[in-house]
Amino acid sequence: MVKALAHPTRVDILNILAEGPSSPSRIAKQLDNVSLNLTSHHIKVLKELGCVELEEEVRHGGRTEHIYRLAKLPLFTNEEWEQIDAEDGQPITLEILRVVSEEVREALLDGGFDGPDRHLSRTPLAVDREGWDEVVQILDRALYELLDVNERSAKRAELSGEDLTKVRVVIMHFLHESAST
Repeated sequence: MVKALAHPTRVDILNILAEGPSSPSRIAKQLDNVSLNLTSHHIKVLKELGCVELEEEVRHGGRTEHIYRLAKLPLFTNEEWEQIDAEDGQPITLEILRVVSEEVREALLDGGFDGPDRHLSRTPLAVDREGWDEVVQILDRALYELLDVNERSAKRAELSGEDLTKVRVVIMHFLHESAST
């Protein structure tokens, strides 16, 4: 996953596939200034890394469209993050923050923060080592509960035919050693 997330185009492809299966040609159309050949190359790399897999091949006359899906979510457990060298981790963090920033900007411009049931908070804390560990555990539980909600929603929508609403939940927890917290 470190190699997969080390390149901005691969991060973008994984984000597109997180929305659902797609083909290299459809993905290339969603990417800025990335050719179909380069998109196909990055999908091949992601497939070799075990991040994506071929879901189906669809025949269109004389050509075959390859449809790919995520093989696994681009997530790191706390234990996996601990094993990532800081030199490799920082570019991954920057890529994730780039995507978050772009999505927040788009949501803000599209009214995604309008309405009474949206959530935006910033919570400065001062914790000891045990408190830090407690925060980590709370956020881990929240993440996995959110993934369960996503899975249950998909199953319900499959049965009911209800359209799913695309949302983003961003969870960040980091050290801030500035005196101006």
